[in-house]
Amino acid sequence: MNKRLYKLMDWAFIEEVIYSECSHPQDLLGPHAKGQTTLLQAYFPGSDSVVVRWKDRGEPGKPCETKMEVADDDGFYAQLLPTKDAGAYTYVVTYEERLEDGKTLKKKVLRCGDPYRHKDVIRQADIDKFLEGTCENADEMLGAHVMTLDEEDGTLFAVYAPAAMRVSVVGDFNSWDGRTHQMCRRGDSGIYELFVPGVSAGEKYQFEIKFRNYEIHRSADPFAAQVSADNEFISAVPGSSAVRTARLSAGKKAPSDLPLSIFQADPYSFVNEEVSAFVCMKEQLVPLCAECGYTHVSVGNILSSSRKSSDKIISYFATDTRLGTSDEFAQFVNAMHEHGIGVVLDWVPSYFASEEGGLSRFDGTGLFEHIDPRQGYAEDIDACLFNYSSNVVCNFLLSSVTELVKKYGLDGIRVYGTARMLYLDYSKNEWVPNIYGGNENIDAVNFIKKFSEKIRKKFPSLMLIAEDSSLHRGITDPVSDDGLGFDLKWDEVFYDDYLSFICFDPLYRGRNLHLIPDSMSYAFVENFILPFAGREKTARIGDFSDMLTGDEESRIAQLKLSLGYLFMHPGKKLIGFDHHAGITRLIGALNELYKKEPALHVNESSPECFEWLSNMNSDQSCISFVRKTDDPEDMLVVVINFSGIEQDFRTGVPYEGKYKEIFVTDDKAYGGASSVSRTVRKATDKRLDGRTQSISVKIRPQSMIVMKFIPYTEEELEKVIEQRIRSYTPIKKSKK
Repeated sequence: MNKRLYKLMDWAFIEEVIYSECSHPQDLLGPHAKGQTTLLQAYFPGSDSVVVRWKDRGEPGKPCETKMEVADDDGFYAQLLPTKDAGAYTYVVTYEERLEDGKTLKKKVLRCGDPYRHKDVIRQADIDKFLEGTCENADEMLGAHVMTLDEEDGTLFAVYAPAAMRVSVVGDFNSWDGRTHQMCRRGDSGIYELFVPGVSAGEKYQFEIKFRNYEIHRSADPFAAQVSADNEFISAVPGSSAVRTARLSAGKKAPSDLPLSIFQADPYSFVNEEVSAFVCMKEQLVPLCAECGYTHVSVGNILSSSRKSSDKIISYFATDTRLGTSDEFAQFVNAMHEHGIGVVLDWVPSYFASEEGGLSRFDGTGLFEHIDPRQGYAEDIDACLFNYSSNVVCNFLLSSVTELVKKYGLDGIRVYGTARMLYLDYSKNEWVPNIYGGNENIDAVNFIKKFSEKIRKKFPSLMLIAEDSSLHRGITDPVSDDGLGFDLKWDEVFYDDYLSFICFDPLYRGRNLHLIPDSMSYAFVENFILPFAGREKTARIGDFSDMLTGDEESRIAQLKLSLGYLFMHPGKKLIGFDHHAGITRLIGALNELYKKEPALHVNESSPECFEWLSNMNSDQSCISFVRKTDDPEDMLVVVINFSGIEQDFRTGVPYEGKYKEIFVTDDKAYGGASSVSRTVRKATDKRLDGRTQSISVKIRPQSMIVMKFIPYTEEELEKVIEQRIRSYTPIKKSKK
């Protein structure tokens, strides 16, 4: 090595790179002007020679290639170029045959570009927005992005790891050697970037991070669009999607006065060896939801998750490889939209997988979670809890939802585990109070408000649904009224309370009939969805039926009665179990009734839509109530027989007039033994249930009847008045 070259080189800096402890390799590697010359340095561990080959150099006196001098036998090379502009070039790297870890490696020649020729690719303005917490599309800056720089094709890798000593990108393109592509830190931002020439879509990679305590860990890219979680969490450089999704043509979310009927699907229940789960969902769920008349389908978590639990997410931007590709899920969404069915997706911002290689201790500290386990770890589910006070975490989560909604044209997001976000002591023995000494997670509350405002502004028609089991007030109130800004909240208690009643033997339901009115005591506190499914996982029809008493015929009758009760109860509907033929027809008819009758969906979050008639008849185990609007002609009277025998049941009614059956759950069309009666019942003057009028119905065991109110015509009313006058007024008779 010539003396001038030797003097120009920073040997302490070179040692830092060789020992892979460098956070700013761009200041050493690549071309650097030295007066009228350029110092070119490169590091290829284990190589034997490196040749610099220039592009389009045919001028006299300028060589097409130059062999670099060996500065360190570990693979460090340098060359002093007699020009201020190194131009465009590539490296030709030779690895001779050698023994490594007991294996003989054959001679290899590698042609590659210089990653350190391109500096500061990410705009500083974008970095500033990210650090301020105002970047809602951080995935467009961080992660892996195929691009062309200075006529050179490759991939820009970027990651946020502020506490790391060194970050490298490793993959097949560098034999997973973390010394080769050490990334460049952008000032004090904590963001590392590196454009690696020649890396194309589909190539696998990870980030290798050296912690301050000299531990070396490999992790998936937090912003990766593709992640394989089979063994190690390995990311893949994304390509362009072949499938484009669009929102429903209506483009409007269902307000309080429109019917909303949702079928819940667990994507992992569709996993099989022959075809992807997303393809199975498309083949099975689209015709089912269309036939049953559902307005939406709710899909459980599809993001790359832990093998221990499908709701413990590894990547918030990549679909789980066990379920299929992102294009296949997009095709499923498109198929639903073609049938006018919206898609709601589960999203879990409350906790994430604690496994090494994911988000946990990403840069050696609690980057995404609290360092203090009392705040950052949920022992009951072995998961990490997000630190919502961090701008970076807020950016990360907001960017995740934004990308999912844009990419798939989603119609709704169900925020899973809201209660765990809202309370610091949720399922904890040890916890840290907030600054006021309370148990409310103030940072999480502020994040949710910010999240709902930003998402609503960006996607006005998107439904935001809270899966929340807490008693926190204002979940569905606007942020302007100090609410959290959700459109709807799962009524977690409804399903459990109803099960606690219906699972009694019919003989004992009368003495427990007081459990039924309980749900109405809180039905209008929030805008509720009534989930007829288990809290943690989708309930299956077998699970529900097994909890009921009686033979199979009796259990099916109870199931049909329960579905009828669900659709008559105020609140949006969600069903989460399998359908057989009779149940499919019943749900289709219930959905048709729900959409057709204004009394069942207009303003159903207001107490004015519901009125009890009879809810204390423990002797007969029967109840009756009214669903209504401002127009009396919309009124429906619902009678339910929870007992195991046929009943002659009399109930008070609000108006004098006629009552016509329009629906029965025991109809032969749904596998029952009866049918809708053609008899029109007239209210009589028998006082009952605090009403001056009442009607009598004969109702089959464990079934429901719905009757429509029909007012008298003027002519009919005159006859009724005349009959009433005659019945109460004595007429003078001539005496003989």
